[in-house]
Amino acid sequence: MKRTYSHLDLNERRRIARWRHAGLSIDIIAEKLGRHRSTIFREVRRNVYIDKEWPDLSGYHCTTAHDMACERR
Repeated sequence: MKRTYSHLDLNERRRIARWRHAGLSIDIIAEKLGRHRSTIFREVRRNVYIDKEWPDLSGYHCTTAHDMACERR
């Protein structure tokens, strides 16, 4: 059985950031995007921004997440 895989695009990352800020769970976000929950968990874990000088700015930000993912590719 052949599986297809597609990377998350910036639009999906924008939705993830907006829904995370609204307090939706990973399971609900995955269902809304039509992705597996592990994809969303991995996305948030890998692409979280951490600012040591300004901790209030730390978190998941869509454009930063997209840039980090593009750098890894």
